[in-house]
Amino acid sequence: MPTPIITDGSMDRVKEAPKVVLPTDCKNLFLNRASRMDALAHVQDGPMGPYLGFLAHVCRAQSKVFNQADAEPVSPALLQNSREHGMPPVADLVFNRSAQWRADLKSLLSSLAEEDKLDGSLRAEAKALMAHLETDANQVESLADAILTGAILENTDARRVPFVGAALQVYFTRIAQALPVADVQNADVQSLCPCCGSRPTASVVHMEPDRSNARYLYCSLCQTEWNMERVKCSSCYKEGGIAYLIIDTDPKAATKAAVRAETCDDCKTYLKIFVQEKDPLLDVMADDIASLALDMLVDEKGYTRTGPNLLLYPGSE
Repeated sequence: MPTPIITDGSMDRVKEAPKVVLPTDCKNLFLNRASRMDALAHVQDGPMGPYLGFLAHVCRAQSKVFNQADAEPVSPALLQNSREHGMPPVADLVFNRSAQWRADLKSLLSSLAEEDKLDGSLRAEAKALMAHLETDANQVESLADAILTGAILENTDARRVPFVGAALQVYFTRIAQALPVADVQNADVQSLCPCCGSRPTASVVHMEPDRSNARYLYCSLCQTEWNMERVKCSSCYKEGGIAYLIIDTDPKAATKAAVRAETCDDCKTYLKIFVQEKDPLLDVMADDIASLALDMLVDEKGYTRTGPNLLLYPGSE
């Protein structure tokens, strides 16, 4: 059930937070993400600073490409199945993505290849993938399938994840933005996106008036958000084994941290949770990558992460 929230300070007027929030104003969404990547890059030590700077260029390219095409139409049958049976209408198993996503990838790569401020080796990688796209589109499609299913990749393919993942995000976000929210309200698998069936990258506790203090899972692919009760495992749905880990030795700091790992001792998994009230500027994709040190800490304690970030392949940096 959607999380109920009080909107006017009274105890007798309670409004439910929306169950599903589809992406809006996506051109600016990607631009704002690029700005956050840049800001985080300037405060990061080690290799993550330059990597976040590179992703800022990728996000700006996403913004540029987003409005270059119309949203792919979704068949009435898939939308009816979503309304009646809760099936995500553009899930990989039922929705056949068109060649438009490869056109998005080509445009994104072209933009990056012409970016003078981008590291030369990264521009070369973009050009190499663009050439590969022309000569072996089927292999690029296979790479996209592997990314969407979470398959293990070879090193060469792993380096291409940020490019391919970014193009897939553009393509599926464009579709999600065009859907009527009423068509994706009935999904009953809480751990998967009600629009595309992908796993969430993380969850966010919002501060907007209509969903203040409500927790939303954030889709790794199409930027859709869906409501889920707080202090509940987003993988096994149990509540008893939930705990929160942060990078701080003071246990009281957990209530003040904007970035936390929500761990579950019942299924030994975790997903990050971002608290907007503690940092209104945070962005799920950007802050997730900037907080990889937290992932390493939680991994050392024996927990397995349940959600991907399509702009980063683990172990590629």
